[in-house]
Amino acid sequence: MLKYVLAFFAFVIFSVPIVNAQELVEENENGQLLEDKSWYEIDGIKIRIGRLRNNTGISLSSQENSHQLPPAIIDQTDQFSHQNAIPISPIAIVLPETLMTSWSFRGAVFEFQTETEVKDLSPSPDDNSINSETTHWRQKSSMRTLLYNDFFNASDKSFADSNPKWALSADVNSSRYFFGYIWGVFIPVGKNHRFFKIGFGPAVYYTDMSLKLNLCSQYKITVSEKGRTNHDGECVGKTEIDSASISKWGTTINYQATLWERFTKDSIWKILSWTNAQVTNDIKLKNHNDLKYRITSGTEIFISYTYRF
Repeated sequence: MLKYVLAFFAFVIFSVPIVNAQELVEENENGQLLEDKSWYEIDGIKIRIGRLRNNTGISLSSQENSHQLPPAIIDQTDQFSHQNAIPISPIAIVLPETLMTSWSFRGAVFEFQTETEVKDLSPSPDDNSINSETTHWRQKSSMRTLLYNDFFNASDKSFADSNPKWALSADVNSSRYFFGYIWGVFIPVGKNHRFFKIGFGPAVYYTDMSLKLNLCSQYKITVSEKGRTNHDGECVGKTEIDSASISKWGTTINYQATLWERFTKDSIWKILSWTNAQVTNDIKLKNHNDLKYRITSGTEIFISYTYRF
């Protein structure tokens, strides 16, 4: 997959004309604004309203020589109020963007999530629907068998034998930072308007995460009548069985989309923007076999305004 992505980047770089000249030009023949800033210079300060949609999933790493992540045993879901998306930082820096043609662009991007704690991550059940009769969640029956036979130690098995509704949960404290470069296209309308702007490109990330793995006598669900994202999930009888700390640099692919943008020399307005990146790594526990984790980091920006320097 990565070689095809890199091939696409090379095609875009070498086959389309770069709009920027060696010296600053205010506008091209189509009325599009041009820039002469280096990719690492700060272009402006963004004020935004939106939320972070970050998801953490934990899986067994029992499938050797497999390029696919095994099914999650613990996952973050927006059905529970304590696992919902959180408000995004209202202020961010913006890096320069360069037009390659009147309908294509490239530029650096930076996104982050400061330290955030999520307790009682939910087990991945056979049926993840919640209704008035739902009282608790457990791992899928096939996953419970694997956990009991291949992952649990003698103490864990004793706990499971004494609690017929046992489930596995986790508390996660994490921060993450992404810096990448995007190539993309959009539909230009007039001098300043851009519709359906999409792009993707490679990114470098740093993630710092600490995890506590807990056995629950049951993962209790309190159903809310306020909507599907307001239920409560609690790891009852929480017993910590292991922990891990992860500080990791790596590379991934970053995706970006914007419904509408107004780009001028002094400002940038955007309505409905999304970014997404995914990271997968091993969790080296102290007292059990390794697990795998998947972090999906995304943003949803409803509206933003950038004051350009």
